[in-house]
Amino acid sequence: MSIEQVNVDILGRQFNIGTPNSEKATLLQAVHMLNQKIGVIQSSGRIVETDKIVIMAALNLTHDLLKMSAKDGLAIGEIERRISTMIESCDKALDLEK
Repeated sequence: MSIEQVNVDILGRQFNIGTPNSEKATLLQAVHMLNQKIGVIQSSGRIVETDKIVIMAALNLTHDLLKMSAKDGLAIGEIERRISTMIESCDKALDLEK
């Protein structure tokens, strides 16, 4: 399995995230969805702190995912594995930023 480094922009910050080639499109879609949620939260004007905006966006996306998985009978284990992989990739990218 080949790992590709993908440069993404989240909340105006650049992150270089390693992802298997087969999951690159999914990663880019996740970044797009996250940025959309961030935009909605920012436009509401109720939350201004960056860390709280990101946490709320992540919580909203996770909630949406769980509602869909329960409704459609998706495999929760597979979803949790993918979320964990994305979190690990983001953690690694954030560590590189420091």
